[in-house]
Amino acid sequence: MQLKGEGTSVLPSALDFDSEWHRAAQEDGRTQRISRNVVRTIYEPPHGRGITDTVRLGPDALVNVINCVVPRAAHWTYVDTEPLITLRASLACDVEFRYGAGPALVFDRPELTLTCIPSLLPLSAHIVAGARQQGIVAVFKARSFASRFGLLPEDLPPEIRSAVKGEAQMGRIASFPIDHRVTALVGDTLDSRLHGELRTVQLAGRMAELVAYALDAMLYQHEVRSVTLPRRRDLDLARAAQALLDRDYRRPTNFADLAREIGTSQNKLKAVFKQTFGLTMADYCLERRVREAQQLLMEATLTIAQVAERVGYEHQSSFAAAFKNQVGMSPREYRCHRAPFNLEFPA
Repeated sequence: MQLKGEGTSVLPSALDFDSEWHRAAQEDGRTQRISRNVVRTIYEPPHGRGITDTVRLGPDALVNVINCVVPRAAHWTYVDTEPLITLRASLACDVEFRYGAGPALVFDRPELTLTCIPSLLPLSAHIVAGARQQGIVAVFKARSFASRFGLLPEDLPPEIRSAVKGEAQMGRIASFPIDHRVTALVGDTLDSRLHGELRTVQLAGRMAELVAYALDAMLYQHEVRSVTLPRRRDLDLARAAQALLDRDYRRPTNFADLAREIGTSQNKLKAVFKQTFGLTMADYCLERRVREAQQLLMEATLTIAQVAERVGYEHQSSFAAAFKNQVGMSPREYRCHRAPFNLEFPA
């Protein structure tokens, strides 16, 4: 399906398998059809480095498995006649999306996002030149999204349920930091040695798991807002603490002092913060530090000791232990496995 855009341009569907891999080839990549439903685009110097697999999971789902860096900026636009749901699980990225005339949405850190796109709303993507892109991007027809995963509409969060019913609204985006489960799943998918249609079978299972993680996080957020925080003041306290921790998470202030600063007790603040965000203030700071460390480890500019110091650890050993507990591999292993390009990292 293609729709006429402004002037004489023709905008492809985000689910158009042939258009998607032809687009990738136009960005100086070399394409290779490796099965009925998988096309691989290979980027080689001087046009970049790495690969992208475009995988068709039937007429209602398309997935890109991205593990490359391309020296030139890329820009393209899609539009569809019915609502879509997109899922992104990124380990490294620097990309900007714009839905219709809405504000730009910048994705430049490891995260898991689930987005509803209304019908006939153009979706523009801009990839920053020279940025490393590592992750999985999937697009699903909203009307078949629930049945694809064996779900009923009542199993879904309200915003996804609306999209399934054809009522997707602009701006329905849920974003969550990725944990060690998602990191391991995406990393293993990028490194998979399965070929041909076995790659398709594997990816269908991986997408089901990623969707489960994203829906679980969304449902938890709704449960917290609607049930466990009946008083608005509790929510305001938790958000005030979050804002201060976002500012100082590398070296967070004493939690008792933080509680006094926002006008409550330490015990009260600990309770409402855990109810609101599903983790303690200490764990929240840890997740923020590890997320920043993941991004820094992907840049060939800092030693691991310098990364540890940058995210607030005095001792590299303490940083390494916390990182491995959170991500499932050491900082050195993470840097090695997530950086398949021939970069020379500082010792």
